[in-house]
Amino acid sequence: MDVNDLVATILEADVALAGLLLVFVGLAYGRAEELGSRPGNRFKHVARMGMLPMGLSLWCAWLCVNYLSGDVTLARTITIMFRSDLILTGLYAFIVLFVYL
Repeated sequence: MDVNDLVATILEADVALAGLLLVFVGLAYGRAEELGSRPGNRFKHVARMGMLPMGLSLWCAWLCVNYLSGDVTLARTITIMFRSDLILTGLYAFIVLFVYL
């Protein structure tokens, strides 16, 4: 597989992951608004924590666009960042599933 194809694939996966996280964070925040102050705080924490993997996904997507625009020194950084993003998203899912729900 060519490096350009790999980075383009990572870009697609990152944007999709950021979109899924955005939908989940929006649903969690909306649920917090429905429940009121005390019980809704749990869902607000879930929503706030989701901004970390979503931000990392968007940052990695930004670097992918920079690579595809000509900055070829970012290939290894993009791969490491994408793997980190997958790990962080997995940890977020684990924490939300077993701690908050």
